[in-house]
Amino acid sequence: MQHDGVPTRFLDFTTDPLVALFFATQHDTREDASLYVLIRSSYDAKSDEVKLASFVATQNDRDIASIVNAYNEENGSTISIEKAKSILKHGIFIRPNTIKDIDNQRMKAQEGTFAVPANKIEGGEIIGIVPFENDSSYEEIVIPFEYQQRIRKELKARGYTKDRLFGIKETDKQYDTLPTKNTVLVDEKWPHKSYTQYSVTVEYKTLMTVDEMKKVGYQIAENSRADVVWMFFKRSDSSSYHYSLSLHWYKEFLNQEQNYGWKGKKYKNWMLEELSEDSLFSANCSHQNVKYKHLPLDKNAKQVYLDVSLDGSNLAISTNLMNGTKLLLSYRFGNEPEHTKRLTVRDQLCLEKIESKFNGNKIVGRVVMPATGVQPVKVRDAYGIDYEKINGDFIQRADTEPLVHGFRPFEFNTEDTRKGTE
Repeated sequence: MQHDGVPTRFLDFTTDPLVALFFATQHDTREDASLYVLIRSSYDAKSDEVKLASFVATQNDRDIASIVNAYNEENGSTISIEKAKSILKHGIFIRPNTIKDIDNQRMKAQEGTFAVPANKIEGGEIIGIVPFENDSSYEEIVIPFEYQQRIRKELKARGYTKDRLFGIKETDKQYDTLPTKNTVLVDEKWPHKSYTQYSVTVEYKTLMTVDEMKKVGYQIAENSRADVVWMFFKRSDSSSYHYSLSLHWYKEFLNQEQNYGWKGKKYKNWMLEELSEDSLFSANCSHQNVKYKHLPLDKNAKQVYLDVSLDGSNLAISTNLMNGTKLLLSYRFGNEPEHTKRLTVRDQLCLEKIESKFNGNKIVGRVVMPATGVQPVKVRDAYGIDYEKINGDFIQRADTEPLVHGFRPFEFNTEDTRKGTE
């Protein structure tokens, strides 16, 4: 309506989340986007709530009494000032199926509707507008720039195109060229293995797409001259463990000869296993006041345990978690680099040979049982999507944390262990 010069405060919304995702990822700048999810009561397009909320935009007077008088006179209504105030101080969403605009093909394709923002009212006058995200609860989903190109590709495959939604020709996004020295390699490691292995964290200043990271990663793998390369991409301003992408490169012959079971795809003269991450933004977001609601603990929840011990040069994890449960082990000696290993429970035990010469007198670490989203389907089915079917003192279940997970810290004095084996 604004395009046609009509005074309006209508804002476009959609009831299709994939349409919203399409709009959120259409900019051609290297920046994140957001998708807002609002659950609201909706009103008939011909209701007094919708008509009064939209009528305000046509009036120059901000006095509620004057607006109500003008509205009642124009519409033959008898709305009171108090009723008007209760309507105008809330955002008004229009029920989509009550909008009569049969010739508007764009609105049909976009599953569109309209909403009018709430008004800030003081002393009987409208003094401002209340944004939709402030007048009631909402969810903001940040769409990382790194994945927007892939999201657009998948949306296109599902039929969410400019041609269908706008009736205009589809065009590819072209981003600015990346700076020459955009990445920095940090925390390089050469673990002792039966094959040449190299791991590195790749920090980047200007945001990159996942495909751009793969091109950079390929060159790093080539230059390393290793048989296996692990690399962890992260934004230069994010904290230590908040990665946007992990890449596992390996020589095909090694996987075939050793039967490691790696599941990569051919990328030039390497195999590549891509591991997307989900902790990109947690370092920069403040959620102190957010309360998360978890599924209640099942009354027949199984009691589980997880203990860690030091047996010579092995860390032994004993547990009654079911076979196939995924764990993440991390440990370090003194100021040495941290060692991290993915483990899988087999017959209630996991063993990890320590990669150190016991230079320090303490080994400190933790065992994490990740949230069910990364567990095999059989584990998720048995333990519940919120681990509501199991209970144990190492399971972290709090309304200040978004995900239920397991966490067991440990600390051992290696001097005592060596004396016992001498």
